[in-house]
Amino acid sequence: MTGLPELEAARRLGCARERFGLAGAPAPVPLAGDVGARRYFRQKAAGRSSTLLVLYPQPASAAQANWASVGAALAAAGVRVPALHADAPDLGVALIEDLGDRDLAIDLAEAPVEDRSRLLDEAEDLLVSIRSISRAAATRNSAFDAEFFAAELDHTRHWALEKGGREPLGASRAADWQELARALACAAADPRATGDPVPTHRDYHANNLMRAPDGQLAAIDFQDLRFGPPDYDPVSLRFERAAEAVACDAATYSEPVLLQRAWKVLGTFEKMMLLGRPFYRPHREAARRVIRRHTAPEGPFAPLLAFL
Repeated sequence: MTGLPELEAARRLGCARERFGLAGAPAPVPLAGDVGARRYFRQKAAGRSSTLLVLYPQPASAAQANWASVGAALAAAGVRVPALHADAPDLGVALIEDLGDRDLAIDLAEAPVEDRSRLLDEAEDLLVSIRSISRAAATRNSAFDAEFFAAELDHTRHWALEKGGREPLGASRAADWQELARALACAAADPRATGDPVPTHRDYHANNLMRAPDGQLAAIDFQDLRFGPPDYDPVSLRFERAAEAVACDAATYSEPVLLQRAWKVLGTFEKMMLLGRPFYRPHREAARRVIRRHTAPEGPFAPLLAFL
């Protein structure tokens, strides 16, 4: 397991299974993960529907505490989220509801072309409830600001432009990137241009929206929720991964917010590919298409295209 020795992972899972009354149940089956460091295991038990064991990289982590707190607040706001059945922060393990394997990306892939926009509208409508979450929950994480956005673009420079540090930019190009990326970060974080901040899921794409067995659309991976630009979640939803191929009027959304997010995820996908996960190649290509397609040719962010 990435970042966690196998013996330690097995020890923590074993202790948690005993505490959760699952010691005699079949061995949990590991599930494929995404970018995050958490690991998921499907747990079968006699006479019960399956659940998921979530293994965090470290015990007593802020991410685990945030998941529980933000999840409860989202549920109170009427958002369908996985139920938390049991929690063991001291072990870095939680037991949550298993929503199955069907996410919005599968819905989009299987739907007729004419129905795909409706599915994305359904997902965007869910943001109304997410934005009604309690302020206490929405402020557990620091709000997006220019420094945060700039740091994300530094990450992109390191992984997407410098190949993880193997091909550093020359001094002149590095200075150009720094100036342009900083301008983009400032523009994306400026509420005078992008609107007053709202509670923001932060990773609101089709693979983080599950079609629950009851038919409802459920949000997952919400532990990083924080205040951010109103367009941040919508552009994540409509211009990433499976949804990128669905026609959408980008002029409806803030260009700097759209581009900051697209450059940010480009860095993430490049990193994952450099770490030996070619699964992310289509997502990387989608991010590159979005940047090229939605950067105004004569706009202030056009010079960034030279770095693609």
